[in-house]
Amino acid sequence: MARTSLRIVALAGMALLGIALVWTCLQRGPWYDEFYTQYVTRPGLLWGRALRESWMADNHPPLYYILARATAWLGSIAHHRLLNVALGALALAGGLAIVRDVPRLAPATAVLVLELAANPWSLIAGSELRSYFLSLCAGTVFALGLCAIRLTRHAGTLLRQAAFWSATFLAFNTHIITSLAAAAIALPFVLASLVQRDWREARAICLPVAAGGLIFAAVTAIQLPVWLSNTRVFWIEPGFDSARWSVEWALLRTLEANPVVLLAGLAGAVLLARDTLVQKKASGEAGALALLALGTVLAAAGLVALHLLRPILIEKYLMALVAAVCVGLGLAGGRLLESLGHRLRVLVLVAALAASAYALVQNVPQAVNRVSWLATGRAIAEQVKRCPGTVVHTDPYWNAEVMAMQPRDNAQVVPFAYRYVADSFGFRLAPSGSRETAASCPTVFWGEHDSKQRFDAATVAEHLRQSGFAVKGMDFQRLEDGWIAIVPPTAMR
Repeated sequence: MARTSLRIVALAGMALLGIALVWTCLQRGPWYDEFYTQYVTRPGLLWGRALRESWMADNHPPLYYILARATAWLGSIAHHRLLNVALGALALAGGLAIVRDVPRLAPATAVLVLELAANPWSLIAGSELRSYFLSLCAGTVFALGLCAIRLTRHAGTLLRQAAFWSATFLAFNTHIITSLAAAAIALPFVLASLVQRDWREARAICLPVAAGGLIFAAVTAIQLPVWLSNTRVFWIEPGFDSARWSVEWALLRTLEANPVVLLAGLAGAVLLARDTLVQKKASGEAGALALLALGTVLAAAGLVALHLLRPILIEKYLMALVAAVCVGLGLAGGRLLESLGHRLRVLVLVAALAASAYALVQNVPQAVNRVSWLATGRAIAEQVKRCPGTVVHTDPYWNAEVMAMQPRDNAQVVPFAYRYVADSFGFRLAPSGSRETAASCPTVFWGEHDSKQRFDAATVAEHLRQSGFAVKGMDFQRLEDGWIAIVPPTAMR
């Protein structure tokens, strides 16, 4: 009965998260980095050329681009995001392989599932055509696999080994911050096995970590000059406060995602500490939790230190840390569940499931309504619908800074993004360099993704006049990180 209740609640939590993830992927508007991914993985792009000129020229390993190129047949950005849903399903399969071999992790995994379902990063990262959700999935299975090895002191069945090796490879080769975080999280587990001279446990951890790390090192040997060059002038805020805030924001949002899980985790941690005092040695779960916590602290401290040398951290890059905290809450919460009778255990699980469902209700609109290019695109489409003769202009000037950034694909991604949104809403863009104006409808000037250099009406009007448009007045509207300037026909004469 106890196992059945765990399975039912875990499956319910995963089903709710899966439904919410699919919906969010299909409803959320695209933002610049997603246009970048879509462009460099577009159908028809030759694999060798893309790997050489685009993927290896970017600021992280090319693995996610390879997966995105393999699924380019999915079509639009909204549908292409469903790649993440498939990755989530594979992560679920990997987690099940580990738990089937280590049944004592079943309570912890049920709590973990409910924490992931409630976590806002699951939907925020999962609904982007970027590698962050893969980092979250790989980091979760990787941390769970480390704990399983610590509990059993061996690699386990071939199925569990396959899950852990796969997660390790992905964790070390998806995103540079994920790679560094995974290495730091694994380090205490490696050292503990070596100090105790448990060679079976050491081999179970070190072999996949070494293999994944060597592949990452080989890729880094090629990409490091590119990374250093690309980030010499970068958009991420430098300084300790920026790094600290990124870590704090990512982890606090995780801890507060499901209050029931948080309380269960705190209570379970107290029980694990009591067990250690009574038994005068740490239980398997207590030891695994301590090593996981130490690895998380090492990862956070190391990444902050690196950020002081060169800005590298924002919240979404820290999904491996988020995953480790979720697994830690699962371990501690699982200990509480084991101490409860059946009825009380079911009550806690149902309360945690209800909290996850409530969190999803909050998280879905939060993810769907994040800043995108749809706000300006929709406003232009409404204007064109009111007056079909409306002429719409874009200008490389508005995005000159982004287009000059490395990798050089940025220069093509910007016009691609404008065309993509225009095609999505069914309006036409004036040709580049055109000075066409509408005779009896407004002429619309459109700028997007200027969050760093925010243009105002005066600056826009001055540039338009210098470009040959005799603008005498306009309706300037700022919409999220973009703007539109609507010039009536009379103001162009």
